[in-house]
Amino acid sequence: MSNFSVKTILRKTLGFLNVGSIFRFLAGLPFRRNRVLFIFEGREYTYAQTCAESERYAALFLSVKQERIKKGLMNHQDSLAVGMYQENTPEFVFAFFGAAMSGSVLFGFNTGFRGDTLVRIINQAGTGILLVDEGSLREVERILPELNTVQQNRIFQVGHPAEAGEEVFPNIADALSTVPFPDWKKQKPGIDIFGPLIVIYTSGTTGLPKGVPCSHAKCFGAGMITRKRIGLKSGDRGYICMPLFHSNSILLGIMPLVVTGGSFLLKRKFSAGAFEEDILANGVTYMNYVGQPVHYILSALERKYGSGKAIVQALASHPQNRFRIAHGNGALPVDRQKLIEYLGMDHIYELYGSTEAPITTVVQPGDPPDSVGEVPSKEIVILNENDEICQPGVADSSGQLVNYHEAVGEIARKMKPDNVFFDGYFQNQSATEKKFRNGYFRSGDLGHIRMINNKRYLYFNGRTDDWIRKDGENFSAENVAQSVLNLDGVQQVAAYGVPCHVADERVMVAVQLNGQVFDPKRFHDELMQQQKQGGMDPKWMPDFIRVLEDFPVTRTHKILIRPLKQQHFNIERHPDMEIYFRQRGDDTYHPLTPEAFAAIREEFQKTGTLHLLERY
Repeated sequence: MSNFSVKTILRKTLGFLNVGSIFRFLAGLPFRRNRVLFIFEGREYTYAQTCAESERYAALFLSVKQERIKKGLMNHQDSLAVGMYQENTPEFVFAFFGAAMSGSVLFGFNTGFRGDTLVRIINQAGTGILLVDEGSLREVERILPELNTVQQNRIFQVGHPAEAGEEVFPNIADALSTVPFPDWKKQKPGIDIFGPLIVIYTSGTTGLPKGVPCSHAKCFGAGMITRKRIGLKSGDRGYICMPLFHSNSILLGIMPLVVTGGSFLLKRKFSAGAFEEDILANGVTYMNYVGQPVHYILSALERKYGSGKAIVQALASHPQNRFRIAHGNGALPVDRQKLIEYLGMDHIYELYGSTEAPITTVVQPGDPPDSVGEVPSKEIVILNENDEICQPGVADSSGQLVNYHEAVGEIARKMKPDNVFFDGYFQNQSATEKKFRNGYFRSGDLGHIRMINNKRYLYFNGRTDDWIRKDGENFSAENVAQSVLNLDGVQQVAAYGVPCHVADERVMVAVQLNGQVFDPKRFHDELMQQQKQGGMDPKWMPDFIRVLEDFPVTRTHKILIRPLKQQHFNIERHPDMEIYFRQRGDDTYHPLTPEAFAAIREEFQKTGTLHLLERY
């Protein structure tokens, strides 16, 4: 039976299982109605209150849809595009479930998007209503003349109303108060469970960030699978501090807890220093994560208590400590082990996967901790540059891979574009076609498989050359290069990911200048200006800059990225390289001296990742 026929059958038999109807049913159960669903800045919201507020949002979305239909801006069968450009707030939660109830599609616009990039994705989405907060409304105000799908009176500010005379956009509370409440028995929006509920943005290899549609089936399925995988219970309370425009918080945070009957603490934004107080004061038992914040949490605890032993004594047996499990991706094995010991946890379920979701593995108890879990499916393979399946990895007595070039390739899954996991990117057919080639879904990740006790385990080896992964997000190396190419005096640029001692990668660029001397301060300041006015995401800011006289090129004069990536910033092995670097908080770049490299090397030594520096 083909995947298409499976989807057709599921649509007909389980079509009522959209996220909106599921949430309305669960929130209406007598034993759930008055149970706390989430806490935000000291205020509790029960299941019933959240459902009622979400229905008000659904009513607003349906009203705006009818308004746009009357104006000829959309058809009855179309879904209203609801844009969210803001930090985590209760309104984001209400809008998510309100979209699910009304058959709308929520677009989670990354708050790092600026300028032309933001304009183009808002317009591409066909945004009919946009929600902003105090931190983002000024950027939207600046680009307002270039928005051609959403009117100013349909851009709403969430949170506290502005002072008189300072209003930029109408407040969402005022809009909700004027909308008639729908009769849900009569008004039942037709909802396709394989249609998009929320679109999450990741970056393409060129051009605009790519929108990954997450269907009702994917959101509900992720909730059910995660609940079973990690053993969530109705008494569990989550800790959601990752942005809600990121799939991690929706698929691993909110949905698993909702289907379980649990609750969560919602943070406006991540704060490593607040973690300890947050989990103790609120009875947090579970956290979804990406790797870098885990390291920041550990660093904050170690600074406060001075040693791992002191942390264990203070927290592992603390009477208010209920923290037991975490689930996410990108945390180093050494950091995962530390967190387990410091907090007396049961297990950390390290995940390999992506928003697209066709390839997923999880480190279960007993799995090799440096792996990303078992891959029993023979459909998941490692492909070399010729689309040949790579050899299994072979490790030496210390666990280091000895046949890197024969074993490492792109992680892929044998499947067709017509499948139940991922239908393609939002209005981006060319990017979809690049993902599906020769019968395989291409992850864009490098990895290898090792046979251990007759089981296939997946090991992650970084991104392919077209991609960079930082702070749990994937983005285009070409977008980074284009931002740097806009600077004065830059003739040619290559961007690539390089080793990071914490998680994922750091951003490095190699530049060829037009006969000028590299000015670290000017370069830094112009990059900051690119962030403010040029649409550059702050995550794209280079951590290392290499100045070259000439690039290595192919016979057709295409820049060879792989040698640059292999040399990265290792001036110990390549002392002739001219490299500059910056650290968090710096307002300029600094020359990478042997002394500075030794300090970086020590950081890698501390986190057990020295092999990343010395691999090549």
